[in-house]
Formats: sequence, C-alpha cells, structure tokens
Amino acid sequence: MGINLDLEAAAAEDLVTTAYLEHAAAIRGVAQRITRDPEVAADATQEAFLRLFVEIRAGRVPDNVPAWLYRTCSNLIISGARHETVVRRTAPRLVRLDTPGEPDAEVVQREQDTTVQRALATLPADYRSAVVMAAQGASSPDIARKLGRTDAATRTLLCRARSRLRIEPGLADMVAGAA
Repeated sequence: MGINLDLEAAAAEDLVTTAYLEHAAAIRGVAQRITRDPEVAADATQEAFLRLFVEIRAGRVPDNVPAWLYRTCSNLIISGARHETVVRRTAPRLVRLDTPGEPDAEVVQREQDTTVQRALATLPADYRSAVVMAAQGASSPDIARKLGRTDAATRTLLCRARSRLRIEPGLADMVAGAA
C-alpha cells in the first residue's frame, strides 16, 4: 500500500510539473494582465498550481488542465480583491477609540459631562427620562409608550424640558460655544 501511494504521489508530481512547464508562463501573463501587479500574479499562479497538485493527489484530475488553471487563477484573484475590499472597509472599525486623547480635551469633556449632569438633575424625573431617551435615539412614540403618555403630550414634555435646559447657565454657554 505504501508503494502504491508513492507511485500516485510521483504521478501527481509529474503531471503538475508537466503542466507547470507548459502553462505557467501563460497563466502568469493572464494573471498579470488582470492584476497589473507581477507579485500578485506570481502568487496567484503558484497557488493555482498548488491547488492543481492537491486535486490530482485527491484523485480529481481536471478534464482540461489549462482551462482549470486559468479559472482557478482568476477565482483566486477575484477572491483576493474581495478580501482587500473587506479589509479596507472594516479597517477603520478596528481603530481603538478608547485610547487616551489629549489631556486638555479630556478635562474639557469631563467638565461638560458634569455640567450636563447638573442640568439634568434640575429637571423633574419624567422630563429627565424623556430627554435622556431622546439623546439615546429613541423616537417620540417610543418615549411616550415608556412614560405612559400620549405622543403629543410627550412632544410637549420634551419641548418644555429642552427649554428648561437651554436656560441653565452652564449649558447655555456650551450651546452658544458650539454654534
């Protein structure tokens, strides 16, 4: 059994070597025309021949080896391009946003947070709840449902709460500075 496997491996190697000698330059040329990058083309060509070797070792010899190589190489290039697109699209999300910022900016942010908390503390509980839910992106009907009010009553409540916050000394300065 061991001798038979060695013969099969040798036959697979011979077939891939023959295919490489006959088709590698043409496959690499097509890959380079597609990618316009000689290194990527060489990598795709090498990977295509490696996959051919694996297929042959598994007993699945393609009917048309050159066509199989062209298609495999093209698919590898397309998959690589898709992967690069995904990497480019998701890379910004990988940046850590919790890294410390500038010390003066952090002090200012803490002062603003404290000012907002003090201003919210001056509001009645239902006003405060409504403003916080709105700041977190809740819709007016959602806030109304959670507070047990009608939608119109909730809009009025939010308007009054925001009006009270606008006249708070620290918040008025912050809003005027931001505008």
